[in-house]
Amino acid sequence: MSHQSGSQPEEVCLVCQDISTGYHYGVPSCNGCKTFFRRTIMKNQTFVCQLEGKCPVDKSIRCACRHCRFEKCLQVGMDRSAIQQNRDPIGYTKRTRRYPPIRRADGNDEFSSNEISVNPIDQKEDNFLVTLALTEQKCNVLRICEFTTSRTLIEAVSSPCLLTDELFMSQYSVPSRRNNASILRFATQADYHYWHERDWFVMIEWAKTIPVFQQLPFPDKLALLRHSAITYPSLMHVFFSPDHGPDTIVFPDGAYFDRTPEPNRPLGFNKKKYQMLDQLLKPLRALEIDLTEFSAFKAIFFLNPDADDVDTSSKKPLSDGRSGITNALYRYMVKKGGSEEAGDRFGRLLLLGTVLATMAVEMKEAVLVADFFDQIQFSTFAKQLLFGIKQE
Repeated sequence: MSHQSGSQPEEVCLVCQDISTGYHYGVPSCNGCKTFFRRTIMKNQTFVCQLEGKCPVDKSIRCACRHCRFEKCLQVGMDRSAIQQNRDPIGYTKRTRRYPPIRRADGNDEFSSNEISVNPIDQKEDNFLVTLALTEQKCNVLRICEFTTSRTLIEAVSSPCLLTDELFMSQYSVPSRRNNASILRFATQADYHYWHERDWFVMIEWAKTIPVFQQLPFPDKLALLRHSAITYPSLMHVFFSPDHGPDTIVFPDGAYFDRTPEPNRPLGFNKKKYQMLDQLLKPLRALEIDLTEFSAFKAIFFLNPDADDVDTSSKKPLSDGRSGITNALYRYMVKKGGSEEAGDRFGRLLLLGTVLATMAVEMKEAVLVADFFDQIQFSTFAKQLLFGIKQE
């Protein structure tokens, strides 16, 4: 049967859903997946998955797990026997020629045969990565400052961004007097509530600095914020915690929690603590990611086109925005440590997104149960953010 290209003018890669550049090894695929499949076969490479072979493979995180990407190639029908053995196993493609020369952060140039002038698209993506890191510094200032807000969720999302208001930031950038991490004390229920509210407040202001978020319809903005509300505070707690050992997370005011069981807390809370310590704190510290890598990872996870209640019309802009940050993050890692180290770090970091997604589902169930049985007294703002707005 002939292929009816007229009914589907723009085919997608069956492996990662990027735009297909034609049929390669029997299936429609992009240049990236075509090259990856050929290289893997020609070099007889074997990969190991860190998450039981269940990693997502799409165009924004297709490089994260090579094992699952190769298995996906085989599942969609890529044919090993179609590879011409006399061809260069890592020959150059249009996509690989897109990237500029890589220069390591230590000043030692890393030359490659695809060196060309900087691509404008790459430059734009790299510039935004720098902006994300600078914004993250402002977020931490806002997080620990004296300023408090009593705005509703609607008011918070629709108002001008405080992080870009130079007058506001100069007036309210004084750290709160309650913040003294040098004196540790075990966290209370009030501490958890306070820092979750602070991080949600910062999350909304941070989101308003991301162009693709600002362009979304208002309901989709709320959907993205609601999707990240469960896990955003966990990321902030883990990354910005002073290092007091592998099993301790410390808030800026010195309140801390560790593996100590807390039987008076809602059901599932202890499990959440252990997940944060084992699945976030431990791997992030092992990777020793810097502020730029953290800010990119946070944005990649936030701009999720598959978040609940996001309209179909918003999925492509979100996917494109996420892909741009992913591209810039990989280039940054290559410049920082070289291509071999970057491939490993890039994959390990992005796979934490799968861990976050799993945690989000379990944590949301725990929050719903706690709310149903009145185990936690949520503020009006928290209820609007976590459970949706029913009236407006």
